[in-house]
Amino acid sequence: MTTPAVRQFAGDIRFWEVQSNGDRLPVIPEPTDISGNQPVETDSFTFTYTDGGEVSLVSKRRGAPYNQPFYTDTKPGTTTLSTTLLELPPLILARMLFGSSSTAIVSAGTATAVSVVLPANLDVPVQLAHRMLTNAAVTITNEDASVTYDVDDDYVIDRRRGQLIIPAGSLITASSTIKATYSYAAHVSTTIIGGATPSKKFYITGDMEDRVSGENGEMTVPQAKLTVDGEIDWLSSDPIQCTLTGPCEITLGFTSPYVFVTYKASA
Repeated sequence: MTTPAVRQFAGDIRFWEVQSNGDRLPVIPEPTDISGNQPVETDSFTFTYTDGGEVSLVSKRRGAPYNQPFYTDTKPGTTTLSTTLLELPPLILARMLFGSSSTAIVSAGTATAVSVVLPANLDVPVQLAHRMLTNAAVTITNEDASVTYDVDDDYVIDRRRGQLIIPAGSLITASSTIKATYSYAAHVSTTIIGGATPSKKFYITGDMEDRVSGENGEMTVPQAKLTVDGEIDWLSSDPIQCTLTGPCEITLGFTSPYVFVTYKASA
C-alpha cells in the first residue's frame, strides 16, 4: 500500500539579487557553499494566487435569452510570494531601509598623507577614507605638512569608525585641508543608501526535503519583485524578523512564476 503523502518540508532557501543587467548577486556569498551562496534562515515561504477576474458576455436578445451569458472566461491571475527571514544579511537590510546597498572587501593597508577637506562645521566628526584603524600611530598634519597636530589636544581618534573629533581650542580650523597617515585592518564594508529603491528583484532556489517521507524537492522562483511588508522596529527587544512580499514574474527561460520538482529513489 502506498504511504500517505503527509508533508512537512524543510529547505535551504537561497536568494540572489537580480541586477539591472541581469546578473545575479548572492545575498550571502560563500565560496565553500555548493552554490557559492549560503542559505538564508527562513521561517515561512508562502505562495498566494489571485485570479484575474471573470469576463462574461451576455445576450441582449429578446425574450428568455436576455442577459444570459453565452461566453465566459477567466483572466490569468497573479502569483505572489511572501517569505519571513530570521537573519538579515546586508542586502536584506537594504530592503528594510527601502534602499540599495554595495559591499566592498577592504584589504589591510596604509594610507599615507591622504588629503581630507574639513567641513565648515567641526561640531560633527570628520570621516576618514577608511574604518577599523589599527593601533599604529596616526599622523595628522596641515596641507603642506609644516605643522603636525597633537593627538588629544588637536584631535581625538575613533579608530573603529575611522573618525576624527576636533575639540574646542584645536589648532585645526574649519574648511581647511589636512593630511592623514594611518594603518587600517582588513574588513568588509557595506554601504546602504536609504530611500533609493523600495523593491528589488530576486532569483530564489529551495533545496527542499520532506521530513516525513524523505522525498527531495527542488524549487525555483525565476524572479520575484519583493519589498518589506510592514514596519520593522530596529530597536526591538526581540530578534528582528523581516517579511518580504511581492509578485512572482515570468522571466527569460521560464514559462511559469515558479517551478517545483520532487524526486526520490525508486523501490
